[in-house]
Parts: sequence; structure tokens; C-alpha cells
Amino acid sequence: MLLIVGLYCRITIHVRLMLLDSLIATLSPVEMWLLLGVVLCALEVLTPGFILACFGVGAFVAVIPAWLGLDLLWQVLTFCLASLAALLLLRPFLRKLNRGREKPKTGVDALLGRSVIVRERIAGGLQAGLVAIDGDVWQARSESGEAIEAGSTVEIVRQESLILFVRRV
Repeated sequence: MLLIVGLYCRITIHVRLMLLDSLIATLSPVEMWLLLGVVLCALEVLTPGFILACFGVGAFVAVIPAWLGLDLLWQVLTFCLASLAALLLLRPFLRKLNRGREKPKTGVDALLGRSVIVRERIAGGLQAGLVAIDGDVWQARSESGEAIEAGSTVEIVRQESLILFVRRV
């Protein structure tokens, strides 16, 4: 049984490679470089750092000598030089653009400063009440120690463990 499965896998891989070879044989050099550029730029979405996109740019530039009918050596040389130029010039520029963005707040940091509704009365002192945030219910205490009635709007000012501290708005 194991022999049959192994033979089936080997035949399947062989057939797929034959189909890939026939596809590659039907593409012109211009189409090959364009396809490579598209694939590399598409794969950039899955990887950080703008590296594959630079090689994609190199593949798009290599279309020029392929379109002019120059030898494969010139096409590969153009690809290498254009990729290197993109890595040295384009990548730092794109990383600088990406670095300027503000990182989104997540977790508890995203809660700070938000206005929420008190669900259950917050008694003064150490007595906690409940507040509703995006469908979740959290324990909350008044930062000033005053009592806050249910239905009041409050602002989240800090968090300790699983308890939010709020103040009236």
C-alpha cells in the first residue's frame, strides 16, 4: 500500500513538473520577467521589509532588454543591477515612509481615554461597579472615590489588573 501511495505521489509530481515546463516553454522572455515581477510583488505582502518587492522591480526592469531581444546574460545582468539599485535606493525610502506611521493601540491601551456607560452603580471607595465597552463588561472603580450612578457616562483613565478606573465626563 505504501509503495502504491509513493508511486502515485511521484507520478503526480512528475506530471505537475511537465505541465510547468510546458507553460514555461510557451512564455516569451518578456512574459517570463513580467510574471516573475508580479509573483515577487505579490509575495511581498507575506513578508516584511520590502525585499521581495525590490526584486520584483528588478524583474520589471529586466523586461526592457528582453523586449529589445538582447541575450539572457544582459537580461540577468539588468535584473541584478536593478534589484540592487532598488534595494539600496527604494527600500530605505519605503521603510522611512512606513516608520512614520503611528502604531495602532491594542489591548488595554486602546481602552484608555474612551468614554463608556456605567452598567452597574460604582459605589465610592473600593467598591467596584460595571462598565460596558464594545459589548464586554468590565469591573470599574471611581478614580476619585465618589459614587457614580448606572447610566452615567465616564472616561477610562487607567487600568490595574482587571479593574478599570474611571472619572465622570
